[in-house]
Amino acid sequence: MTSFFAKTKSILVLVAIFLVGSLGAQDLKNLKINQLSDQQMMQVWQQFSAKGMTESEAMKMMVQKGLGPNEVGMFKKRLVGIQAAQKSKFGTTAASKNFIKDTSMFLQDSSWVNEVPFIRTNERYYGYSFFSNPNTEFQPNLNVATPKNYILGPGDELNITLSGLNETDIDAKLSRDGSIKVEYVGVISLTGLTIEQAKQRIFARMAKSYPALTMGKTKLNLSLSNGRSIRVTVIGEVERPGGYQVSALATVFNVVYITGGPTLNGTLRNIQVIRNNKMVATIDLYPFLQKGVLPADIRLEDQDVLVFTPTLKRVEFAGMVKRPMVYELLPNENLAQALAFAGGFSDSAFTDRLKIVQLNGREKLYKDVETSSFMNYIPMQSDSIFAEKMEPLFENKVTITGAVYRPGEYGYTPQLSLKNLLKKADGLRADAFLTRAIIKRVGVNREKTIVSVDLNTLSTTDIALSSEDSIHVFAKDDLIEQQYVTIDGNVRNPGKVLFRKGMQIQDLIALAGGFLNDAAYHRVELSRLEKNRTDAMSNQMVDLMKLELDAALTNKDASLTLEPQDYIYVPRLLNYKFIGDVKVRGEVLFPGNFALERRDENIQDIITRAGGLTQYGSLKDLQVFRNGTRIGVNLEQNAAKDMGLLLLPGDSLFVSRNDPYVEIVGAVYNPQLIRFESSSFKSYISAAGGLKNRGSLSKAYIQYSNGINRKTTKFLFFRFYPTVKSGSKIIVPEVPEKQKGLTIAEITAITSIISGLVSLAAILKL
Repeated sequence: MTSFFAKTKSILVLVAIFLVGSLGAQDLKNLKINQLSDQQMMQVWQQFSAKGMTESEAMKMMVQKGLGPNEVGMFKKRLVGIQAAQKSKFGTTAASKNFIKDTSMFLQDSSWVNEVPFIRTNERYYGYSFFSNPNTEFQPNLNVATPKNYILGPGDELNITLSGLNETDIDAKLSRDGSIKVEYVGVISLTGLTIEQAKQRIFARMAKSYPALTMGKTKLNLSLSNGRSIRVTVIGEVERPGGYQVSALATVFNVVYITGGPTLNGTLRNIQVIRNNKMVATIDLYPFLQKGVLPADIRLEDQDVLVFTPTLKRVEFAGMVKRPMVYELLPNENLAQALAFAGGFSDSAFTDRLKIVQLNGREKLYKDVETSSFMNYIPMQSDSIFAEKMEPLFENKVTITGAVYRPGEYGYTPQLSLKNLLKKADGLRADAFLTRAIIKRVGVNREKTIVSVDLNTLSTTDIALSSEDSIHVFAKDDLIEQQYVTIDGNVRNPGKVLFRKGMQIQDLIALAGGFLNDAAYHRVELSRLEKNRTDAMSNQMVDLMKLELDAALTNKDASLTLEPQDYIYVPRLLNYKFIGDVKVRGEVLFPGNFALERRDENIQDIITRAGGLTQYGSLKDLQVFRNGTRIGVNLEQNAAKDMGLLLLPGDSLFVSRNDPYVEIVGAVYNPQLIRFESSSFKSYISAAGGLKNRGSLSKAYIQYSNGINRKTTKFLFFRFYPTVKSGSKIIVPEVPEKQKGLTIAEITAITSIISGLVSLAAILKL
């Protein structure tokens, strides 16, 4: 099984690669280059070449289809190795059509990196998401003036322009030894010079051939028309380490971006630039991420190495800061600087202090750092820093709620009393409960108390209020249980309705949407709880009333006044409903679904309504089904009784076709249909070629066209087979090999019979 899955996977991989070669939309995320043979590798490359794609375009295409960065490197190395082996074996002309001409450049080309769809989903660590957008370009600008400190080297292309008395335009490319050749001037060595230094040297050499330069009548201008490529190596904790071929105008930031940035273990604060085995600079990305400033943006040179070291120190901010994330700190950065990285406190923060949980070996320390100490406190590795939320405290606020016209919060003054506050709230509502109101008060020691107030006494005894008091005036409905009446049955919207004093039956039915069409409104039943307040257990709990209403709700009973907890039930009309239908299929003149006309309609009635049988119909083979289960009717033996079977809604009738054939299926050599000529069971078995080795004649049975089954029976050594009829189906089952022959039970029975016969013979002999 494992081998099968391995082969299947290899085939799928090959199919995906070929479809990529034909510019299909296959996903190559799971492709492993080491699973491809050399022949498959070359076939893929030949397909790219046939499309007219360059080596760089082919690699970009594979990366766009999901090929991983590590697999790209392996693909390039294997392809170059295969090509070298073929050249040594067959020569350079045998198969050079699709060979890579410049294998060194092919291996060094890193332009495909821009196609890698790298998305980092972890947003907990600050700064790393900047490198996660694959659609953002962060390339050097080649259209700006050449920096004065740019160092020339082999491969740079220069433009020398003379204007004035002499007019000429010269394009020159630095050769491998770093020199250019100018007509009428000769070879000029420029390697290692800046643009300014190169301009001075070219001026000095060309002045001999162009004297007007010295006199100032001719001007010389030097510019970089096309920069060379340099090789930069990136190592350490970076997403895509390796060698990169970049423009000589590229800076550290350009290279950092195309490598995907540091891993979650890599630093953003101490990226080292190594040149000639010496560290020439360290790069801190936080000023750029915080303010967009690019400090000390070091220009790279050929063979420079960028080293992403592990993180120095990390702390986590949580709570009420503007950017709660994990931040990296330099060794001497203090808590104030760390808070600035997090964007400072949010508007709802408590700014007097920060809470810090610090690791101390196997234990944790809990610290409170006041604002005055932020500049002096140096966070430690893995500190968790939390800014609390400010809980506002009001010094002059009182609150009133409940049965007043304008509940809410009001300003407190020392002269404020409860009567004055009620006036500010536009007074009490009509449903206010005057006997009792409460004042929730917070004391000097933050002790919470309640003061009960009788609002009827305020005219003579006013109550002085305190700051933070909360007054609640109860409404009468708040102290009384809500009462409901219930209507159920055949109304449009049955359910509970809020009871209101004076509500009548006609009101409740109107609120319920009125009667349904089949409502028996002349037999409405009202159930009312008995108001029995005795302590003795009563047998009768509810009084029942029968109400006779009309559709217009205008008669006397419709004006009956309801009481709380009343239950009204509207029944359905007894005979106002569709009983259901019966499905009739098969050999009848008008098959279809027939609605039951009467509750006592039987098979004979429905067959008659369906027009009777066609000339091919066989009534003796009628099948009746109820809820998917066949009812055992046998019209051949009990026609009068079974035709009178009462049908129910959903029943199905099927009249079989008068079939003059017998079907033999199962473990016979030649299953077939045979015209009915005999009722002998075994004759049809013989006609079907006899039993197979594992066929069981003892378990064979027959299925008649009316759905009734009959099995083979046995008595002692004798076997009785069912009678075959027209349209029957003989089924011969197949049994496992181990069940062939006599079973233990059969052998035991035979032994008992023989023993009995021997005993009987002995008795007779005596």
